[in-house]
Amino acid sequence: MAQPIDPNSPVSAPNFQSAPSVVDSYQRAVAAFKAKNYAQALALFQSLGQQQPDSPYSVKALMGQVRVYQQLGQVEQASQICQQLQKSPAAQVQQWAEQVMSQLTEKPTRAQPGPMQQAASTSTDLSGFVPLDRSLVSPQNLTASAPHPQAVPPTTDAQSQPASDGLAEQGAEQAGAAAHYQSLFHFQQLNERPAANPQVETPPAAVDPRATARPGTASRAKSRPSPPLPKHAWALWLGQGITAIALLWGINWLFHTALRAVDGFLRWPKWPVQLGIPYAPQTYTIGVAIGIVLLTLANPWILDRILALGYRQKSLSTRQLQAHSPRTVRLLRQVCRQQGWQLPELRLIPDTAPLCFSYGWLPRNTRIVVSQGLLDQQPDDVLTALYSYELARMVNHSLSILSAVGLPLLLLHSGYRWLATVGDGLTQPLARKSLGIFASALYGLFWLLRQMVLWLSRLCCSWGDRRAVALTQHPDHLAEGLLSLTRAIATYLQQQSALHPLHTSLEILMPISSRQAITPGSLLIAGHPLSASLLPAGGLSPYRQWLRVNASHEPLAERLLWLNSQALRQGRPGLTLDHQIFASTAQISLPLLLLQKAPLVGLSLGGSLAMGLWFIGGIVNRFGWQRLSWLYQDPSILLGGLWLGLGFGLLLRINTLFPDDVKSPQARHSLTTSPETVATLLQATAPVPIQGRPVTLKGKLLGQAGIHNWGCQDLYLNDASGLVKLVNPVPLGSLQGLLQARSHPLQWIGRSVTVIGWGRYGGGMLWVDINRIDLDHRHSFQAYGPIWATLLSLAVSLLGIVIIVRGG
Repeated sequence: MAQPIDPNSPVSAPNFQSAPSVVDSYQRAVAAFKAKNYAQALALFQSLGQQQPDSPYSVKALMGQVRVYQQLGQVEQASQICQQLQKSPAAQVQQWAEQVMSQLTEKPTRAQPGPMQQAASTSTDLSGFVPLDRSLVSPQNLTASAPHPQAVPPTTDAQSQPASDGLAEQGAEQAGAAAHYQSLFHFQQLNERPAANPQVETPPAAVDPRATARPGTASRAKSRPSPPLPKHAWALWLGQGITAIALLWGINWLFHTALRAVDGFLRWPKWPVQLGIPYAPQTYTIGVAIGIVLLTLANPWILDRILALGYRQKSLSTRQLQAHSPRTVRLLRQVCRQQGWQLPELRLIPDTAPLCFSYGWLPRNTRIVVSQGLLDQQPDDVLTALYSYELARMVNHSLSILSAVGLPLLLLHSGYRWLATVGDGLTQPLARKSLGIFASALYGLFWLLRQMVLWLSRLCCSWGDRRAVALTQHPDHLAEGLLSLTRAIATYLQQQSALHPLHTSLEILMPISSRQAITPGSLLIAGHPLSASLLPAGGLSPYRQWLRVNASHEPLAERLLWLNSQALRQGRPGLTLDHQIFASTAQISLPLLLLQKAPLVGLSLGGSLAMGLWFIGGIVNRFGWQRLSWLYQDPSILLGGLWLGLGFGLLLRINTLFPDDVKSPQARHSLTTSPETVATLLQATAPVPIQGRPVTLKGKLLGQAGIHNWGCQDLYLNDASGLVKLVNPVPLGSLQGLLQARSHPLQWIGRSVTVIGWGRYGGGMLWVDINRIDLDHRHSFQAYGPIWATLLSLAVSLLGIVIIVRGG
């Protein structure tokens, strides 16, 4: 396997000029402190802060003075400097100062660090990466001259510094991010600590992600490398093979079914001349398979042409990328050199939307595509992390099937958008509705094809995270990249009122799911903490393994928690988490889980009952009982039993899926007078989607207008706290756009509305099933979800009964 690559390593760092005097002064001050020459160290730290007030070493100098004062026992002077550091805009610098202040308050004199502190202090993050808060420190606010102490000789020997020194260094680098000089925490000699007592031998403590998931605790974690990944991802390749076979079967079945349906439609009228499709009843499986293989081989070049025509995609040179992210270029070259590849083709889409994806079936014909908005908005660390994820997909060889499916997905979605746009421009009602029907049919095919590859997309996502961490050994970088991309997608939706078309059509090729990013990204933008906005519902639910069927990626909360545990395992900065979210976790309720999966349970029970009847028929056939022997191997029993079981499963969960509270006048009044917000809805969501939570939300309606939104497939609500996706629970929601054009919510895009429905969370996504949308007291849209669900379940059950009665 390729060796881990650190883009921040000194070998990879670019050759640029820093201030040698600053470096030398800081090194001399650190050396004097380690040599227990505190008077000289204090003088050097003070001189460093006065000579370079605009450099990142100004903050480091103040922190160094605090440590010297601690060793000298001068608590008052140390407290004064800590009060200056507490005014810093950098959260980690404030946290470090508060920790030191608490130590000074509890123990005015130096305390002997315990064995756990000594063992933990030897592990420090040397990467200089701070993935959480990018607030910049103005050194002028922190360089107030500290009081000069009297010459006091040291009274005790120097001991190891507390574990919070790691936080000090992280905060110091964060504070200097805006300065001209590069942080020198890449160099190990500037991070060395006074040696722990060699007579005390302490085994490394185990890392508990839940107990240490804070930025300051990363330096206390014992650095342990992640277990290596297998050289060949056999499980991933097996998943791609199974998906390829399923796709071949599904496309072949769909092709023959559509061909014979059209042929039957043409032959149905009694024309004077016989019409129909010649040779329609024949089988074309071999031709379909050959066509699919040829399209798969040609899809990189076909996608190049489509993206160039539709989205102005063009080449991106390494020199252009170097101007935005030098680390990314170094990472690309090192990975390709280790793998024996040429550099992949880099492409750029000149659009403000945050786009990042790759396509191709071999490393030499793979294209990595980013948008201009991503390059302009994201910092170097985030761009490097996102490119490392795409490189991980190349190393895993996981792009061939997804890229092949991405081509028809893009064609179907583009055709749907084109027909909808043309239809919106027509004034003749019949022509407009006809184009709307065809556009809805294309969107239905797009949805069906997307559903067939969701499982493989989640598998590739999981392997992509693992391989990216194995390549770079920086899980904290990838976590920050995912969070930054999440915020960028939500920001784009708020500004443009709709997602970019590529966010939907090529979602399976993106690093994160745009649908999963909507709500958490908007909450993070609004300032809600990560622990409250995302992790409890998505990463800690005991049902999360059972709710991914409609998700294109692993839930974002689960990915962040895993990356956080890997970062802490390696001694790197972790996420800022609230420990209370881990205090109580719900247990799985089997009846509730079975109710959530009621359609599948019904199918299983119906099929089992049919097989039982087959078995009984086989037994009685041996005894010559003709009245029951017909049960043996009757296909109508099996097929009808499956349909009947599915209908009963759908029917049994309707009351739980759509509680009556939201439809009662009393509930409407209470919900309308005290509406909730998206933030409170996410925090109080039910553990499984089947438990619909009645909710009323007020906000601005976002989404596509016109035929694009006949089925409410691109509809969102933006309230004061964040964004949430709105879903029409009607199975054929496009019919409402066709039949209720005047009262459909697509007419109210950009206006303030009140949404009454049922809030649900599953698969990493929060959404609201619409019951009613009110524009004012005269204009409202009713979805009739419970009625449609009841009619659907009864129709499916009736179909099963008819099949059984008619027999085989």
